[in-house]
Amino acid sequence: MQLEAADESERERILGPHKRILKWIEDTKNAIEPYFDEIHSIMPVAREKIKELKAQASKP
Repeated sequence: MQLEAADESERERILGPHKRILKWIEDTKNAIEPYFDEIHSIMPVAREKIKELKAQASKP
């Protein structure tokens, strides 16, 4: 689930070819609703923070 914090393109590159893993993630998500969404609601904030840190790291 940590890949939720990655850019969409990175997540797709890593998980795209692995349909069984994507199905497992979806099944897990459905099995623990609504808790999954509640716990993972922080992901957009984390994703933005990671983008900021990457931008800072790439500056000379």
